Amino acid sequence: MQPDQMPDSYRGGRLLYRWQWVKIVTAVLDPETGGEMEPAVFGARCPAPALDVFDAAPEEIEAVLAGNAEVRALAVAALPPARPIIVRDHDAQGNVIAEREVIPEPPAPPVVPLAALKVAAVDLINARVGELRAVHITVTTGQSATYLEKQDEAERHAAGDSGPFPYLEAEAAATGSTLDDVAALVRATAAAWTATNADLEGRRRGALVAVEAAETAVQVYQACTHLRA
Repeated sequence: MQPDQMPDSYRGGRLLYRWQWVKIVTAVLDPETGGEMEPAVFGARCPAPALDVFDAAPEEIEAVLAGNAEVRALAVAALPPARPIIVRDHDAQGNVIAEREVIPEPPAPPVVPLAALKVAAVDLINARVGELRAVHITVTTGQSATYLEKQDEAERHAAGDSGPFPYLEAEAAATGSTLDDVAALVRATAAAWTATNADLEGRRRGALVAVEAAETAVQVYQACTHLRA
């Protein structure tokens, strides 16, 4: 595998590959002398599960990225010598006036521009917060507005408003509960969700600020740790 085929993550996703330099083919030994007839072949592989940046500690992310860089260096060193190419210089009439051998540069490790990595990280963080919110609330079209309507009705009910309370009354009828019980449940649920959502929003903003301030790819990935459970 070429060094430029060894990304740290798949298209900027949340999973970081853990590249390792492993033996792919065992050396062939002379049965009589024990000498090496054919050398062992090594290559880059990912035998260990990928690291989830949203579950990892900052130092784990740094270690994985540093390890990946070391494996890329080994992959570059293991490349066979590049064959020289002939470069010819021509005069104005197109005649060859000189020629020289040039050794091509080996393939460079993949480098994702920092700005592009930051854009991907922002999308990744926002999507992750959406997933975490969906654990606590129903995320479907119109549901957010429904929650707000129910919360408003519950607050008006608690303040002594006489109604009408179409959402609360419909839920009470469907569940066999009293209007008072439904209103109390809605208020309690809203209070619990506010605390949860405030925590998520604070961590989301912390992650985005960290991405913006990041000066290296390692720091961009480490920004995702703000969303660790």
